[in-house]
Amino acid sequence: MIGQILNGRYQILEQIGKGGFGVTFTAIDTRRPGNPHCVVKQFKPISTDPYNLQVGKRLFVREAEKLEKLGKHEQIPRLLAYFEENQEFYLVQEYIEGHDLSRELVSGVQLSEAYVIKLLQDILEVLDFVHKENLIHRDLKTSNIRRRQADGKIVLIDFGAVKEVTTQVVNPQGQVSFPTRIGNPGYMPSEQERGDPKLSSDIYAVGIIAIQALTGINPDPRLSGGLPTHPQTGEIVWRDAYGDKLRTHVSPKLANIIDKMVRYDYRQRYQSVNEVLQALKRLTKKQRSWKLWLGVGLAAVITPLIFWILSKIIPSQPTLETYNEPKSGITIKYPSNDWQPIEPPKDNSSEIVESKVGESEIVKFTPKNQNQVDSCPLVITINVTQKLLSLEESKNEAVRKIKTINPNSKVKDDYPSTTLSKLNAYKLTYTRQEGQCKLKAMEIGTVRDGKTYFITYTAEEKEYNKYLELAETMINSFEIKVEEN
Repeated sequence: MIGQILNGRYQILEQIGKGGFGVTFTAIDTRRPGNPHCVVKQFKPISTDPYNLQVGKRLFVREAEKLEKLGKHEQIPRLLAYFEENQEFYLVQEYIEGHDLSRELVSGVQLSEAYVIKLLQDILEVLDFVHKENLIHRDLKTSNIRRRQADGKIVLIDFGAVKEVTTQVVNPQGQVSFPTRIGNPGYMPSEQERGDPKLSSDIYAVGIIAIQALTGINPDPRLSGGLPTHPQTGEIVWRDAYGDKLRTHVSPKLANIIDKMVRYDYRQRYQSVNEVLQALKRLTKKQRSWKLWLGVGLAAVITPLIFWILSKIIPSQPTLETYNEPKSGITIKYPSNDWQPIEPPKDNSSEIVESKVGESEIVKFTPKNQNQVDSCPLVITINVTQKLLSLEESKNEAVRKIKTINPNSKVKDDYPSTTLSKLNAYKLTYTRQEGQCKLKAMEIGTVRDGKTYFITYTAEEKEYNKYLELAETMINSFEIKVEEN
């Protein structure tokens, strides 16, 4: 297919996906100015007898017309064309530059509650439009939800209706049946498996995605360590209250919302997307109200007492000195009275020695009184990686490195929720064992000029919070300057 021109205008560039229903390609439109990219989806009917093809074509046109309506939403790809060629059906859709959610929901990584709430709202707002058109997506999963590069918005792709057209079979009495069910194991509820999808079947799939983000567990039952179900009720087991292998830190109110989204019985789920959105809205509103009350009410009562206590127990702020490393173009402030910078060994050319993977340690800071041999490490390290990676790719590589060295580590991911040197940054926190030391670490990284800069704060777990404020002060002072030629 590569290089072939379909319908006299769409030249196939490369294959980007293949499944049981067909193949997906990127292509260029040779008849439009600039030859813009597009996505071509090829569907092969399982039956090619004339009657089946006639019925299939009629159903295909009907479903394509539905996609045409959906494309009016700016977060659903526009349908550019549809046609039949050589007994195969083709859709041509707008190409969405970006990445799918499978690159954000990494196995073993538990994402923050704030991230999950925002993700739920973003997906559901688009799905609400789909359901108001009285259509069911039927194939919602991480690979069918893209984050658009231009603005970071969620885009829903790969609706299941057209796929079903290619699986239809017409019996001698003219009755149409669909022996193959559309959906993906783990994301597909029981009624959809029976061939009777509901609007709430899509809500179920979105709830599963939320559980996947919170637990770091892929829901596909074909994978080892997937999400189990209760033997009596059929409900998914994922919350703190059940078992010790799937624990995740989530507030009861958010967990209750997600539980209702993924009920085994579709009649017990939310019956509309708007119901879920309203529940999430009430949740976030209560959180904001609580914070406002705490900030205003308590401040009026206990602020004088707090200031008096702090003046007695907290010493004066340490003197911060600026550390400057001109070769890497970084500066950072550190408490020079109590901490010291330690630079790595350098070769004869005064260059910082790099590892085989292009990673080099610029400097690390440790307490002056720390026993380097006997004590558990307390250290803040700055590294740079000489790899041309995006921010998300750098984050994923950091996660893989952590999991490779410490397979049992649970990594909490707050991406993208922070900055480093005024640039968007990822933030990972995790625990690890080093000899007799149980350590907790925080890594914050960003990308600039083809390099990844990341700072890692490591401390004994019981001492972690004691030095966290100091670590954050140093990290906030970190700057990357443009290298001068």
